[in-house]
Amino acid sequence: MRKATYFVPVFVLLSFLMVVFARQPNDGSTSRHRLALEIGLSKTWTVNAATDEHTLRAFVRVPSTVEQSQFSAIKLEPKMVGDKLQVTVTGLSGDTNAVKSCQDWAALKETPLASYTLREGEEATVSQLSNLGSNFKNGQLTFKAVSSFAPDIEPVEGGGGGCGCGTCDKLSCCPNASSCIGCGTCGDVCCGHG
Repeated sequence: MRKATYFVPVFVLLSFLMVVFARQPNDGSTSRHRLALEIGLSKTWTVNAATDEHTLRAFVRVPSTVEQSQFSAIKLEPKMVGDKLQVTVTGLSGDTNAVKSCQDWAALKETPLASYTLREGEEATVSQLSNLGSNFKNGQLTFKAVSSFAPDIEPVEGGGGGCGCGTCDKLSCCPNASSCIGCGTCGDVCCGHG
């Protein structure tokens, strides 16, 4: 009878501890607060950071009336790195008038300019670029890490949901995988893999 008396309280205590630890939230969980890139244009353009398995690229055309610019467009690639937003900025040279697809954008000559890592609320200005035209606030390329947004539309299954979306003013732009989509007067958003 003594063995049963000791066994029952120990069993009840171990069962209780298992339930408590099973219900305790995991502070090291993999869910992260996703960020977005707010690009300083004449209209607010926000592009969500890409997910791990995709790349999301935003392309802003530089007006052809800007004579001093050596670039015809700027490519920005926002992606999450831990709890921060990493943004890679690349200058593009070539004729952007006929650009309609990811392949067209990839055919332009690329010049890496800078890479930034931002926490939410931090802002950056690309010092290598100035006098970019009236579409850019103060003629410079500036951007800020902000909280991500949910688009007004739900992307179709297998569509842009895994890649991310952009919003230009109030227009939501969610490209399908391996595709580009125009986002109003702000620019193009393209979704790729890897």
